[in-house]
Amino acid sequence: MFVLGDVHIGSRRSKMQELRSCLKKLSPDEVAVAGDLFDDQHREVSRDEAVRLIRKAMEILQIQPQRLYIAFSRSSHDPQLPGPLTERIGGTEVVAYNGEIFIDGALKAVVTHGDGLIKNGVVAYFVDLAKRGQIGRWLRKRLALGDDVWLIYGHSHVPHVDAALKILNPGAWKIYGVRRIRGNVYRLPSAEPLC
Repeated sequence: MFVLGDVHIGSRRSKMQELRSCLKKLSPDEVAVAGDLFDDQHREVSRDEAVRLIRKAMEILQIQPQRLYIAFSRSSHDPQLPGPLTERIGGTEVVAYNGEIFIDGALKAVVTHGDGLIKNGVVAYFVDLAKRGQIGRWLRKRLALGDDVWLIYGHSHVPHVDAALKILNPGAWKIYGVRRIRGNVYRLPSAEPLC
């Protein structure tokens, strides 16, 4: 599984060309997005509108994986779905939700944006910057995850990998203000950075 987050499609500060180049080289079969896929779509949408937006994001990113998990933000940037969405879009099995997505396959993981814990992204940034992975540790505890489950989260824009605790924040592809750390695409379960 390939993991990325905080893409912010639609922002002029998003490093979209770099991300596209990376994904093109990888040709991923399974992708998890830890929220903020979009930059300017925070509004209630119908199921049909959600499918249209996800299809557009796949076109922009130039990906067609077999499976795509999107843990949309609850508090900003991403569309607010009417409920969990499971849909086949152009041959891709898509699972999307404004909250946690539990993946129970060969790789066990929970994908979340992370804003259910701290809504304000700037506050989340400083919390994770002060103590890398702190939000991830709090989320693991809150969700009572087993030792065999990876926690994938975003929101803070601060990349962090802890293979022992199975916590991964892939960082962000939007660089601005004090948030100057570029993210990456990671492969799980190795937690190897790829771009």
